[in-house]
Amino acid sequence: MVRKILSLLLIFIMVFSFTAYAEEGYGAVEGTVLEVQKYGNLTMDTKPQALYDAGYELGDILRVAFGDQVLQIPFCTSYSDVDTGSLVVRHDKANDLLVVAINMGNFSTTYNVNVGDKLTFSMHEKGGYLGEYLMRQLTRTNVREDYESDEVFANFRLIKTTGITPGLLYRSSSPVNNELGRAAYADKLAQAAGVKTIINFADSDEEVVGYMAAEDYNSQYYKSLYDSGKVINLNMGVDIAGADFGEKLAQGLRFLINNEGPYLIHCTEGKDRAGFASALLECLMGASLDEVVADYMTTYENYYKIEKGSEQYNKIAESNIIASVTTVLCGLEKGSDISECDLALAAENYLLKAGMTSNEIAALKSKLSAEITVPDLPPVEEPVTEEPVVEETPVSEVTYVVVAGDCLWNIAKTYLGNGARYMEIYNLNKDKISNPDLIYVGQILILPSE
Repeated sequence: MVRKILSLLLIFIMVFSFTAYAEEGYGAVEGTVLEVQKYGNLTMDTKPQALYDAGYELGDILRVAFGDQVLQIPFCTSYSDVDTGSLVVRHDKANDLLVVAINMGNFSTTYNVNVGDKLTFSMHEKGGYLGEYLMRQLTRTNVREDYESDEVFANFRLIKTTGITPGLLYRSSSPVNNELGRAAYADKLAQAAGVKTIINFADSDEEVVGYMAAEDYNSQYYKSLYDSGKVINLNMGVDIAGADFGEKLAQGLRFLINNEGPYLIHCTEGKDRAGFASALLECLMGASLDEVVADYMTTYENYYKIEKGSEQYNKIAESNIIASVTTVLCGLEKGSDISECDLALAAENYLLKAGMTSNEIAALKSKLSAEITVPDLPPVEEPVTEEPVVEETPVSEVTYVVVAGDCLWNIAKTYLGNGARYMEIYNLNKDKISNPDLIYVGQILILPSE
């Protein structure tokens, strides 16, 4: 009886709300779930134009009703227009689709909504999310010439936070899926960095085989590693708080433990799944929250040219990586103060919950902190002069040939006695190094004389 009364009350509230907004010109729009996408997003048979025709605009908060549930969801264009774990009604402009989703979550399983179910959209608050929506508008292109370097375009970079051996762990956009036009660039950079093992969070084996058969496929280094069993394809969803995500991540980390570095982790953009996995490993190895945020936000600087320290930069960080660390790793309510949280312990507890053993976690930490072997410096030939030099004799240049697994930090540590002197090497070689984090096998570098 109580349930029946509550249901009638809910129906009354819905009808009253629909009527109130209808009087203001906002009629209800009905739709049927046409498809449940790979990550649990709902594709509606209703086109986005139906919402605009009813008077709705981007930035409005809609009331979405189905079964005996009613949700308040902002109307936006991108998943990143809302916080991680938050609801969104999305106008997918590229495909002219109306999508109902959870950013980095699975709407279908969370709310038990399936193909054929009906949803009703009505107005909850006109412009209620507009300020937030405008703050989050991000634009990028897939044109290489619009970016300052191959590294920025491919979102390819070394992870160099506290505790992780420099030169050991890289992250990037996909070197195998070319839908963003970045695959060949990421592949070339992975080869130049001497990557030996790749963890692909985004794709299944079948999808990777399909990419490799495409006419525009041009990532031969990736293929060579895949053919030799040095790539694992995890086909992970985007629900970072879900059990499936954690279990597959644990599977990937076991693969890392059993193979040699340098390692590359990637998803499609190298932004969300790779971003969370990177943050997890950084926390596990002792990085501070500031370090984790800075690495995560480099993606937004690369893709969207977001200015570091700006209001938009801080807002994106708070609603994405900080929210993820707070809720998923630390297990606290969103917005909680985590300044005193032991991030390393939180990361370890996450991995234990995901199914890894204490011994496996210890092995993972050992792998990520292992020294990279740098070969002996090749002998340097002294310059030969046939006649005495009247002027002061120049100091002979000491050179070094870069091999797989090298980074400037390790070279400086081995030959200068202090890894922090890596910038001295960079300053002597700016004519051949555009980014101190990226050097390539075969490069001949000049080392400081002392």
